[in-house]
Amino acid sequence: MSLNDLGFRFASAGYNLLLHLMVPWILLYFVWRSRREPGYRRHLPERLTGKRPEASPCDLWIHAVSLGEMRVAGQLIRALVVDGRNARIQLTTTTPAGRAEAERMQAAGLPVRVRYLPLDLPWALRRLFRVLKPRALVLIETELWPNLLRASARAAVPVIVVNARLGPGLRERYRRFRVLYAPLLAGLTTVAAQSESDAAAFRDLGAKKVSVTGNLKFDVAPPGPGKLQRDAFAGDWLWLAGSTHPGEEATLFEAHRALGRRHPDRRLQLLVAPRHPTRSPELLAQARAAGLSAIPRSQIAASGAAADVVVLDTLGELAALYPLADAAFVGGSLVDHGGQNPLEPAAAGCPVVTGPDMRNFAHTVALLSAAQAILTVNNATGLLEALDAWVRDPQAGADMAARAAQVLNANRGATGRTLEMLEPWLRPRG
Repeated sequence: MSLNDLGFRFASAGYNLLLHLMVPWILLYFVWRSRREPGYRRHLPERLTGKRPEASPCDLWIHAVSLGEMRVAGQLIRALVVDGRNARIQLTTTTPAGRAEAERMQAAGLPVRVRYLPLDLPWALRRLFRVLKPRALVLIETELWPNLLRASARAAVPVIVVNARLGPGLRERYRRFRVLYAPLLAGLTTVAAQSESDAAAFRDLGAKKVSVTGNLKFDVAPPGPGKLQRDAFAGDWLWLAGSTHPGEEATLFEAHRALGRRHPDRRLQLLVAPRHPTRSPELLAQARAAGLSAIPRSQIAASGAAADVVVLDTLGELAALYPLADAAFVGGSLVDHGGQNPLEPAAAGCPVVTGPDMRNFAHTVALLSAAQAILTVNNATGLLEALDAWVRDPQAGADMAARAAQVLNANRGATGRTLEMLEPWLRPRG
């Protein structure tokens, strides 16, 4: 199949018609989200038309959908700087959290410009390619937008997918719309997959040049100290539930109350970091309804938080808080979501527990599980037993964290392999 096949052209026309009809609803969604996250109503012209007065040509255009992917992009860019490269880099993202992380990288002196990726409208993307004139487009993980890929082909810009992965849901979606995606994936310059399973999925969907370079997230270094130190929390044992989703927090609060009943002589605290911090008022009310004292992180006094539960209501701080915790739970895993990245808490030295649904990180969890470096539970009872064991025997938690560190060390190196693959496009224009 090719971009000239009749089936692809009909599918592309249908996609574009549907997308244009959806634009008013997408804009309304941004306005609705902006009630709690003002970032969604900022820079709307960038999102809709691709216009930005100060846009100028770049060497590499790197697109990362949100915070986690932007940190992967940062890992690559820092390696470029250390290697003495001075390529001009345009970063694009689609979420305020991703943009905030990119702007932090810019403020730290990395050679990047920051903007939103416009909606996947063909005319907006053609305009952006004409302005940016990139030597290559680098997509982090799974950002395979049809018009983005088609515009890159028309502009003769190579497309490289790095840290590429395809969870079960995306694999099924791309198979269902194979007539649209197969010609686009066949046109990818190269795909650097996280695992053999991901590589096989890309090949099955039509990608031609696929290699396995490993998971860049194994290489991401833990952040330096954040604004909070351990003495900001009055408890003598702190566990952190990171990137939680609706439907999980009630289980966490139930486990925390039961843990407190088992250890009445201990001061136990739970720090909950919802995937979307705008949910913090809801979680504060939920914790209090469960009989727990709760405060938002933004109200922690210098003398330390004494509440049973602290709810993270700030952006970009989670990674720096993991090193303060005695244990970590990975969210998105007790509900039908597919889990969040378990490597951040593991790299911070926490023993890690997850729910049963970690399908989006199946390869990573398999590596950690094989080394007995992560624990999977099915419900509040299982979570309680895991936490209780670590409260009673801190060395057991420390041993699990040490095994996780060995797994991380054994799987590092994806950054170097990815940079080697990107070598033809790393030299800036003269």
